[in-house]
Amino acid sequence: MSGTFTVVRTLGRSDAAHEILEELPEWFGIDRFTTEYVEAAARFPNYVAVAVPDGAPGADPAGPGADGTVVPVAEVLGVLLLDQRFPTSAEVHLLAVRRKHHRTGIGRSLLRRVEDDLRAQGVRVLSVKTLGPSSGDPGFDQTRAFYSACGFHPVEEFPDLWAGDPCLLMVKPL
Repeated sequence: MSGTFTVVRTLGRSDAAHEILEELPEWFGIDRFTTEYVEAAARFPNYVAVAVPDGAPGADPAGPGADGTVVPVAEVLGVLLLDQRFPTSAEVHLLAVRRKHHRTGIGRSLLRRVEDDLRAQGVRVLSVKTLGPSSGDPGFDQTRAFYSACGFHPVEEFPDLWAGDPCLLMVKPL
């Protein structure tokens, strides 16, 4: 694969979420949380970045895999789970990209597709929660820098929202 991918919306890609999270133990290495994310993938809308094979026409797969439900798990390069509890706001519940595809635009493309869909529905704010800066974890410095580069702004760090870990709430106006 040369790096060509497309983003599709689907439900129930717990298999892909699980496999990708297993590749990223420094971010998702706590079994209890990994299990929660995998279960959430069965409930929340999933956006998946899907590999388009070399020589495939265009960047929009046609046929049985176009909605992401029958795409082989190995062809799912990244996943975003969306939690929308209110008509005007939504939360990125999970965003994970296979390690070998970090810094290739997949995370940004997943966010861009979600943002486009949300704007079309009249959603005004997208949020994400991540490990706060007071944790001192350099891996999450990268995560926060990614979200900032994508237009998210830090709102507040909650020291006790997550047991033992500071939670940073970031938001992006749509």
